Amino acid sequence: MRYLVFGDVHGNAPALDAVLHDAGLRGYDAALFLGDLLGYYPYPVEVVERLRALAPSVRLLGNHDALLLSLADGGDALHAKEGTLVVDVVRRHLAALGERDVAFVRGAALRADDVVWSASHGAFRRPFEYLSGLPEAKANLEALPTPLGLVGHTHVARGFAMIEVDQRTLWRTVEFHGGRSSYQVPPRARAFLNPGSVGQPRDGDPHAAYALFEPLKRRFAVHRVAYDVAAVQRRVRQEGYPAVLAERLEHGR
Repeated sequence: MRYLVFGDVHGNAPALDAVLHDAGLRGYDAALFLGDLLGYYPYPVEVVERLRALAPSVRLLGNHDALLLSLADGGDALHAKEGTLVVDVVRRHLAALGERDVAFVRGAALRADDVVWSASHGAFRRPFEYLSGLPEAKANLEALPTPLGLVGHTHVARGFAMIEVDQRTLWRTVEFHGGRSSYQVPPRARAFLNPGSVGQPRDGDPHAAYALFEPLKRRFAVHRVAYDVAAVQRRVRQEGYPAVLAERLEHGR
């Protein structure tokens, strides 16, 4: 079984189209979406349409998606624990989506578990916690019910692996850049694996990121795809979205 694993699309339809095209050429059996379909970029209707057509076998709820549902239900944005920019953009996305679209977002799950892997938008200890480094990985290991954890939320393609050798616990951080694009998790190791972000990478590489994951082989391969960043930047400016959202795309920040 080979999975397309992707997340943090954030309303960036051109980036999502590039990922789906590239992954289709490489081939996969099913898709796992790790959440945050919405927020930041001005293609909310388009990304909902793309994900609905894809029909992934796992579809998770991200924190931006959860904020949209809270606002749809009359929630108070002051208690959303998100910045003003995020709230304002998510309000725009909510206004653009129809009832059927919001219902589709509402159908996403918080977690998914299989025999070999589990998936969450953020960490496993608490919903929407950032699993950014080794301290968070170590703190979340007990909450991971399976050998491999698939996570998003940080917008950085990175892995953390743990193995016990001679009564010692050894950890390794795997950075998916600088020549490394794949990692085969050792047979007795447990690991957290993040494919990075489709719509707003934050690792210094502006290319859209996704992964192809083979659970039985314990292999996780991250791929980067070019897309028309300038076109997204133009639309951000034309529609009056915050200029900083356009600027950061070309820098992968």
